Amino acid sequence: MRITAVMAVGVAVLGAGLARAQLRPEEVLVIYDSRIPDSRAVAEYYAGSRKVPGGEGGLLGARPGVRVVDLASLGAPITTGPDITYAAFATSLRNPLRAHLASQNLTRELRCFVMTKGLPHRLLDTDTGTAADNPTLLVDEFNASDPTMASVDTELMLLWLDLDAGEAGGPADSKADGAILNPYWKAAVPIRHYPQTNIDTTARTFTASMPGPTWTPTGTAPARILQGDLYLVSRLDAPSVADVRGMIDRAGSIYYDTLTHAAILDESGSNGVADGGPNGEFDNAASAFPSMRDADDYEITRDEILADTRFASAFAQYNAAGGGNQFYVGPLQTWQAGALVHAGPVVLVTSYGANHAGRPSTTGGQIADTIYATSFNLAHGAIINTMESFNGRAFGGLGQNPYVNQMQVSAFLAGGGTFGVGNVWEPLADTVPDSRYLARNFIRGEMSWAEAAASATPAISWMQITLGDPLARAFRSSEDLNADQRRTVDDLYAWEQSPSDVDRNGTINAADRAYVIRAARAWERADLLTGRR
Repeated sequence: MRITAVMAVGVAVLGAGLARAQLRPEEVLVIYDSRIPDSRAVAEYYAGSRKVPGGEGGLLGARPGVRVVDLASLGAPITTGPDITYAAFATSLRNPLRAHLASQNLTRELRCFVMTKGLPHRLLDTDTGTAADNPTLLVDEFNASDPTMASVDTELMLLWLDLDAGEAGGPADSKADGAILNPYWKAAVPIRHYPQTNIDTTARTFTASMPGPTWTPTGTAPARILQGDLYLVSRLDAPSVADVRGMIDRAGSIYYDTLTHAAILDESGSNGVADGGPNGEFDNAASAFPSMRDADDYEITRDEILADTRFASAFAQYNAAGGGNQFYVGPLQTWQAGALVHAGPVVLVTSYGANHAGRPSTTGGQIADTIYATSFNLAHGAIINTMESFNGRAFGGLGQNPYVNQMQVSAFLAGGGTFGVGNVWEPLADTVPDSRYLARNFIRGEMSWAEAAASATPAISWMQITLGDPLARAFRSSEDLNADQRRTVDDLYAWEQSPSDVDRNGTINAADRAYVIRAARAWERADLLTGRR
């Protein structure tokens, strides 16, 4: 079988949604290791010195309501380096965390894990190690239905399953081979909407599609994996602790201007149409994991933004062309003549990146491949999601892939970005997160970052990684009725006193009020409502 999608070379109105509780701080567990200084420092800055002793001291914490656990206190062997074997993953992370949750009665109290800087992010293949750094070798493993490499983070989403059970180097002999279809993919409601009744059930049923394989949950509960059987996982990581502090700070003050900000949607060689079926475009592939195709992602993201009249039409900066410098860059670098420069503030960078034709160079001769995303004026809350195979590789000092240079999520976060989703190994194009759901559920919606990122990610036990404060939520100028750049009930009072056309469709009605209520009550629901168990 020839896999063609290797990338590395080269609104609703008020109703039931109002009553769905949001992810809460006490449902978030920050995982750190006090023996790793960077890990402890990040945990302390996020959760506060009271919960993370032995560090700088005196820090209140960005999210003091979260829970924490020190891997050193669990007796877990210390992890070293960005990569980890499956055996070490089990003894250093999976098994100690299971024991901690069980002993503290947290199994059904937690919804999200936060990994901290210094902890490993790449799970090595059980028999070929770093093979997935090479797209050709990854395809060989895929065709043999034996790729066990993954991100550490997506493996932790199914904490209670021994996905490697039975693994002996054969085709599909364990669930660690290939990718598991994510039941929360394309979700429209917060994770707390789904009960956790069976989260620690260990006997699960799947069907396998070969090669790969793709594992699709089947049957009925408790054997079937449902949305509530997952833990969300996000990571606070960047090249330096100062960079992580910056991304945490920016996540606490997100304000998207629906009239002046922009989402960059930069394809290459596309027909510009939201095709109904898959084709040769990277964002519309269905060659390796057909069940993980959702839609023609860049075009459908563009069209959904344009249909949301709260946003100016210029918010969706879409490009279909692939040659002659038809590649979006920003004004923070000086480019050779003819470059396609977007000067205004950017909140989403979705691009083919190094896989895009016609990439420009700076006047100093540096090609855009590794700097284009940081050349934009990045607004607080800026997100990166690119069609680049190894854009999530460089954490932990690992650096660029030796076979290809690509824009790194880590560099984006160090350069003023706030959030990112990326790939730690060659993922094959089908499994790359969908910007459609990042835009729908976060930029345009009320989901937390961890929920929005998980809703955009088709695969579990595969190559993806989510970066950023999981509890962060966006606020938009369209719902800021009293113009204080804060999300409060005062905006609703302002609308009641002087009803306005929030969605800019020419009519003032209940839909406009619903937008304001939904924004104002995002945190209120988390405080007042109890999630179903």
